[in-house]
Amino acid sequence: MPTKSIMTKTISEFVGVDSDIFEATGAFDAILEVDSKFYIDPALLKNSNAPEIVASYGHLQTRFSGILKLLSLSKGTGDAFWRQANRLLTTRELKGLCIGYSVSSTTGSGMGPHFRKKILNTAKEIVDAGVNDPSIFGLIGILEEGIGCDRISDMVGRIIAEDILIYSHRVYKYLNVKTREIPYDEKTYQLPVNPHNKWPILLLPMDILRPLPVARSYDDIDMVCEYNRRIRLRVNRIIGTSWKKATTAQKKKTLRQALLSDKDLLKDFVKDYTAEPPEAYNFEKDPLGEIKWHKTARRFVRQNPLTLKLGVTPSPEELLEIVLTICEKFRDLIENSGLHELLYESPRKPKRESAAQKLFLGIADSYCQANDLDLSPEVNSGRGSVDFKVSRGYKCRVLTELKLTTHKQLKHGFESQLPEYQKAEKTDFSVFLVIHVLTGSTKRIPEIKKIIAEAKKKGERTPELIIVQALPKPSASKYLKKK
Repeated sequence: MPTKSIMTKTISEFVGVDSDIFEATGAFDAILEVDSKFYIDPALLKNSNAPEIVASYGHLQTRFSGILKLLSLSKGTGDAFWRQANRLLTTRELKGLCIGYSVSSTTGSGMGPHFRKKILNTAKEIVDAGVNDPSIFGLIGILEEGIGCDRISDMVGRIIAEDILIYSHRVYKYLNVKTREIPYDEKTYQLPVNPHNKWPILLLPMDILRPLPVARSYDDIDMVCEYNRRIRLRVNRIIGTSWKKATTAQKKKTLRQALLSDKDLLKDFVKDYTAEPPEAYNFEKDPLGEIKWHKTARRFVRQNPLTLKLGVTPSPEELLEIVLTICEKFRDLIENSGLHELLYESPRKPKRESAAQKLFLGIADSYCQANDLDLSPEVNSGRGSVDFKVSRGYKCRVLTELKLTTHKQLKHGFESQLPEYQKAEKTDFSVFLVIHVLTGSTKRIPEIKKIIAEAKKKGERTPELIIVQALPKPSASKYLKKK
């Protein structure tokens, strides 16, 4: 199916403001076309440096306190108090926050009737157990299956929408950015508009954001139970096995059971949560590789220009050569120009695979932009998602799948997943890009090469294999000592 072209551009690039000047405001310089995997943590609002957002904490507490009071008066689902609580939790959709799990759009996770009901049910049980601290709404994602920090973040963003709009308006005015008049709830704000979806480009302070878990689960479950020994021991007894071996669904169900059956434990749980607020993400160090890839990729491409020539109506084979050229350049930058450093959280700890995917996206996108090529990250084709697709028109397309050697299904990705993606995208041309990092294993690579060799003997086409060595190199002084 045809897909929308994705060209990465930060907010600062779009509005024409130097990135350092933009970041000095404290606002998160998000990517317009692709959500950054962060969420608003309600516990961080009260300590924000943005005055509008500090006020948001009070607004949020007032709203949640009102809901809890109504739930304490409610005799059951559907009565007048319950319906009023539901109305307080029902908020207008807020578009334009470039955070969340979405890959090729910037829409929120949503909070429809189904999830509102689940939240109200859990909140009602907590209130009936004797706890009426409005902070519990930040914890519901830990207890309720299907509700993670992304949905809690979306709910919080909708409730404090006016504060976010005022904050965005102020920052853009300070930066002297060209804006449009945007109406919202009978008021207007001066904001720039995203050309890809025509939504206003909203800003969030960096100091209220935390990274989303890799999977759509709530990783704070582990943090809470490791921090509170009493909770962990009780939950382990209920599960009948160790906490670490339990699935996320088991953890949520068991933690909920443990807390709601012990009022004192529940009160301790909420007390611990409010007493030790989490830390915002360190955007300067960017340990998970969510931010620096874009600016670094732009810089490396400027310093290492690549001339790509492609005709108006190229063949798939010609496009494949372009993609292979970009991949080989990426390999060269990783192996010989120090770009591998962005793949590590610490000298011996590789970042998660998404950091490598983003880095490749930044490099490939910059070269594609210069040559009028369409690049789409993680194209959803109905059978899963491939990392990247480069295309010129509908029939001329090449897929690229990137894996680290830490990936447990490396051979399966080559042998089964990528061919399925090729069928879905109606192309025979693809590249399997393998990046070898510390703690990774190359034992499957000979098997992949054997599959390729056997296929070539039969005259069959297979994905092109490119292996990138991203192992840190010893310094010159260490090398000389070894010699």
